[in-house]
Amino acid sequence: MNRRRPDTKKRASNTSDGRQKSDDLAYGIHAVQELLNEGGQQIRQVLVDSGAGVGPAKLAQQAKDMGLEVRVLPSKAFGDLAKGRPFQGIAAKLAPFEYVDLDQLIAPGQSRSFLVALDQVQDPQNFGSILRTAAFFGAAGVIIPQDRQVFVTPAVIRASAGGAMKVPVAKVVNLARALRACTDAGFTVIGAAAAGGVTPSKLPSEGPFVLVLGSEGAGLRRLVQESCQVLVTIPSPGEFESLNVGVAAGILMSALVDH
Repeated sequence: MNRRRPDTKKRASNTSDGRQKSDDLAYGIHAVQELLNEGGQQIRQVLVDSGAGVGPAKLAQQAKDMGLEVRVLPSKAFGDLAKGRPFQGIAAKLAPFEYVDLDQLIAPGQSRSFLVALDQVQDPQNFGSILRTAAFFGAAGVIIPQDRQVFVTPAVIRASAGGAMKVPVAKVVNLARALRACTDAGFTVIGAAAAGGVTPSKLPSEGPFVLVLGSEGAGLRRLVQESCQVLVTIPSPGEFESLNVGVAAGILMSALVDH
């Protein structure tokens, strides 16, 4: 499931007045370090503030040693690029994310720990949080629909703290159909529901599993829910009915791993 390494020699795109665009950047020491630690496959160019300290300079040198293009910007130009955001003296221009095919995730012989499927999760912070949690718990991959779903953007990569580089992501045309394909491949598909499901302690004990999480507001769509073999509900001892999808993902992934 190796992703194709982007051409690191390709020049970064600029705005019409010569300034670097900022909508395709991961920034900050930690984010850039994680991208480099994963081999730098997603990086097209590293941008560093000429007046930055030791930390950004070390990362810039590491990027050079890896054969990546490094561009040093005057502090004024770098500040204009940051626009008050916490760039910490360094940023990385990212290539478009490389998705994998669903067949690669469910084929015999692939890792069969568990998969995560998202049903139209639209908040980049939530998606990034889920990718980070999936990487922590050793998920074999994440499945997302191509409609009404945030993709793996630089904002998602930043929110994932490097998790997006560790977990393969498949983008599918029809999520319900993809879940049925997972069932045919031997997975038990478990959908998270606000009510009416079994408690996490009652989940099936034998995998492999697909954990399906719904959108922030609407939850699982009808056809997606009907494609699930088991529904699970996190019980609330308080008066609040539901959890943020990122928090729910962590609780349910932990439960799957415990099983």
